[in-house]
Parts: sequence; structure tokens; C-alpha cells
Amino acid sequence: MRIIVLTCLFVTPCVFAQPQANNAKPPVTVASPGQPVPAQPPRVVAAEETVLTIHGLCPAGPNGTPAKKSDCTTAMTRSQFEGFIAAINVTNQNYTPPALKNLATGYINVLALAEAGEEAGVDKDPRFQEIMRVERNRALAEAYRRYLREKYSNPPQQEIEKYYNDNLSKFDQTRIERILIPRMNPRGAPGKPGEFEKNARKVADEMRERAAHGEDMTALQEEAYKSLGIQTMPPQTELPSSYKIAQTAAQQDVKALKPGEVTRVELELSGFTIYKLRSKSTLTLEQAKPQIIKEMSEKNIDAALRAATDGVRADYNEDFFNPKIPLAPNPRVIPGSVPTGSSNVRMVPAPANVPQQTPTKPK
Repeated sequence: MRIIVLTCLFVTPCVFAQPQANNAKPPVTVASPGQPVPAQPPRVVAAEETVLTIHGLCPAGPNGTPAKKSDCTTAMTRSQFEGFIAAINVTNQNYTPPALKNLATGYINVLALAEAGEEAGVDKDPRFQEIMRVERNRALAEAYRRYLREKYSNPPQQEIEKYYNDNLSKFDQTRIERILIPRMNPRGAPGKPGEFEKNARKVADEMRERAAHGEDMTALQEEAYKSLGIQTMPPQTELPSSYKIAQTAAQQDVKALKPGEVTRVELELSGFTIYKLRSKSTLTLEQAKPQIIKEMSEKNIDAALRAATDGVRADYNEDFFNPKIPLAPNPRVIPGSVPTGSSNVRMVPAPANVPQQTPTKPK
């Protein structure tokens, strides 16, 4: 049971120092009188040096268990402890030293409980065997995902260059400014809705012409809001690089721009918009390489996962997974059983296959 990897108990990541030849200690620096003593770097722990000694826990092996558990000692070297961490650290993050010590403490408790479970024969319990089967499959599935991440994490340079050339437009870097004038009458703006939209269109046409002649977009945005009597803060004109233009027509107009040019007045759901292309450039291959590796890796991993799962299907027993609960019969009132004006109505189920009768009015 000691070999069980309880991943859910160890989720904090870790980084270890590299071993130093001969485990030599760094020389001690003596400061001059009156000078502060410089900080010494931490001593590097060698790979085969013991980092964890557990007393009272008997190591697994052919020598048998000592008469007293207190005589047992289990030791783990740095290399062994790093191997344990590599097995459970599925997210490849970094451990802080305090978290690393907490992980070691938790692992000691797990080992002690696992040894007690073996002594009690829990490992022979059919429920434990089923847990082991399920956990083995789960661990294999996660190990396969990790295998795929490692396999596709470093694509050949030739494939990276081909991906770059085939998807060159993906690596365009553009700086776009936008003037946005609302079509509808916002709160605090004078005038009727129809009149406001007419004035907004007129202002948008004027701002577009002035923007095309090189006037500052931010100043034009503020002037447009002021001329329409809009008291709210105008939006920023420079758009983030992640901004996606919603309307297809506006997308095509922006795509056709050269630096310094502006689009026509675009009619969008948000209002009247004018876009200006400030600058346009394309990432170099080296600049785009991290993005390319990420996209290629995700694409290859998704393809491998689909190949493994697409051929697998299941038939479900709907009587078990989606049981249909029979509906209760509709209740009815037995004619003549309820006095006039009484609130105590006795409801009984209608007999099967017997039509309900409608009482006739007295003549």
C-alpha cells in the first residue's frame, strides 16, 4: 500500500537545487572590520544525500520486520524524494520550502496509515481491490495525458516554420483606435430618441472627416460626447489587442486599411463607430515561436485524445439510468358524497378502465 500515490493530498509544486560535485560546502567569506557579513548561499544537497528519515516505520524488504517498530527506520534520499514529487506533481508547478516540508509531513502520515492498513488486512478487502483498479485506470489516463504533453512540447523547427508561413495573418499586430457615438439617447442627454439618432449620425460624419485629416481620435471622441450633451464618461479610443470587431463589414473595412487611414462610419449595435489603424506589423518567427508551439501542442494533443476516444461508445440501460416513474391516477369526486357547501371534499382514485360520469341536473 505504500506505493499508492495519493495525488489529492499533494498538490503544492516544487523546485529543487542542482547537486554540487563532492557535496563541497561554499567557502566562508570573512568581512572586514565594520563591514556587514555577506549572505552565504544555501548549501546544495547531493542527489544521494538523505533528506527524510522516518523513525518507527519499517522499510519494505526481504529482511522482515524487527520485533519493535521503534527500531525501524526508513530513509529517503533527495533523488528518491524528487522522484516521488515528480510522480504526483501533475501540474509541473513549483514548491516553496515550507510547502515542501508540509508535503513530507503529510506523506509520513500516509505511510504510517498504509502500514497499519496492511497489518489489519485492509489490502485484502474487495472494496480496496476495486479502488485500486479504478485508481490505476485514472492514473494511467493522467499519465497518458502527461505523455502527450511531453511528446508534443518540442515540435521540429521545420514544422514550426511551416505553421508560421501557413498562418502568417495570425501573427499580425495592429494598433486600432475607435470613436464610438451611441445611437440611442443615453441618460442625461437632451432631445427625443429619433432626433438624437439623427444628430448622432451627423456628428459621426463630421468626426470621421476630421479623423481622416489626422485630428486626434481621443479629442474627437470627447468633442462628440460634448456636442450631443452626453454627460457620461466617453470610452477610451485605443482598443486592446485582444478586441474583436463584431460586425463582418467593419472587420473587412479595418482589414483593408493602411496605417493612418480611417474607415467609413460603421453602423453597429453599440452605435456609430469610426476605426483608425495606427500601426500594423507582423511578429517575427522567433517572436511568434512560443505561441506556435502552444497552438501546435494543443492541436496534436486534442487529435490524439480524439483518436483514443472516438472509437469507444456505450449503450445505456435506460431502465437504470433514466427510469420512468409511473404517474398517479387522477383523483375524482364521487357524486353525492359531498354535501352542498361542505369544504370536506373526499378525493378517491378513479377505478381503472371505468369512465367518469357527469352528474345530470335535476329536472
